[in-house]
Amino acid sequence: MASIYAFPAGVPNEGQPIRPQGVPDDLWAAVESVSTMTLLAGIHYREIPVPSTLADFGIGVELESTENVRRSTSYEPRDTPLHTATGWIMVLYSERPRMEWGSHWRCTAFARLPLSDTENNPLTPSMYWDDMCDHLEDIEPDSLSGTVTINQNTSFGAIAGNTSAGCEIRVSWTPLDGSGPNGTMDAGAQVNSWATFLTSTVRCEEDDDR
Repeated sequence: MASIYAFPAGVPNEGQPIRPQGVPDDLWAAVESVSTMTLLAGIHYREIPVPSTLADFGIGVELESTENVRRSTSYEPRDTPLHTATGWIMVLYSERPRMEWGSHWRCTAFARLPLSDTENNPLTPSMYWDDMCDHLEDIEPDSLSGTVTINQNTSFGAIAGNTSAGCEIRVSWTPLDGSGPNGTMDAGAQVNSWATFLTSTVRCEEDDDR
């Protein structure tokens, strides 16, 4: 995995993070918390750029979690993809505190989640929202906001009759400053809280019984 520490005004370095000139101490501590975080099993991480229009600095991470079908016979493929959840999270930093954030920091995130036929009902948005809230930690009270969108696709022509559904979540929150070592902001924990949520949406029911 490439090092995760994209600065809009600079060029990412390979290997260990190299501190660019002018990066504030508390921001660099957040960068190091992402660089040294424990990677979760079943999650693919990839660095993505953060638009300079969003903040002075930012850390962007793309995430993917896939659950595989367990084979019932020896004739079935060993790894047949069943569900895939994808998304990203950006940890934003403004050199001057923003009134709308109530902080120097803000996290913004997106998820595209699988949706079974039985879950495609009016209760689904609330269900996914509540589940997401349970996975987010160390956030400022009342700072969380966002939307849950249910999409349904209907096929026509040669593939007529096929339907599929999915769920998209767009959300932002203010992370709790001082949650990391030496009173810094633990950006690595914020990234992995979003990764844990994505993983939970594709976990097999059998896994819960272990």
